[in-house]
Amino acid sequence: MLAMPWIATGSFVYQSFISSSKEWGPYVIAQSFMAYSILSVITLFISGFLIDKFSSRKLLIYMNIPLLFGTVVLYYFDASLSSFVFFGLVGVTNGLANVLGSSTWAEIYGVKYIGSIKALTTALMVFSTAFGTALFGFLIDIGFSIEDIAVVSGTYIFGSIILLYLVKNKLNPHYL
Repeated sequence: MLAMPWIATGSFVYQSFISSSKEWGPYVIAQSFMAYSILSVITLFISGFLIDKFSSRKLLIYMNIPLLFGTVVLYYFDASLSSFVFFGLVGVTNGLANVLGSSTWAEIYGVKYIGSIKALTTALMVFSTAFGTALFGFLIDIGFSIEDIAVVSGTYIFGSIILLYLVKNKLNPHYL
C-alpha cells in the first residue's frame, strides 16, 4: 500500500525532471493530470462495487498492477502520449488504493481498533510520500535517469505483488 504514495509523489515533485528527460513539452505533464484525475475518480466508483462483490482481501493483490504497467510505460516510451498513459495508470492505482486502504483493514482486523489502524497506516503513507520525494531526489543526484528510477520503482512494485501473492491466504480473518 505504500508503493503508490512514494512513486506518485516523486513523479509529481520531479515532473520537470521527467519532462526534460523525456523531451516532453512544458505542459504535457500538466495536461496529463487530467487523465490522472478522471481515471482516479472512475476507479473510485468502480472499486467500491468490486470490493462489495469480491472483497478487499482478494483485490489487494491487484491494486499495484496498473502502477507497475505505468513504470513500464515510463521506462520504454518517450512520446508525449506516454505521459497520459503513465499518469492515467497512476490514477487507477490511486483510486484503488483510496478505497482498499480503509476496507482492507476493516475486513482483516474488524472495526474495534480501526481508528488506531487508520492512524498508523496514514502516518506510514505520509512517511512514504516524504520518502518518495527524498528517494527520487537522491537517485537523480547520483545520476539515475528517469528510466533507471522507473526500474527501481517497478522492481519494488513487482516484489510487493509477489509478497502479497505469497501471503494472500493469510489475509483471511479466520487465520488471524
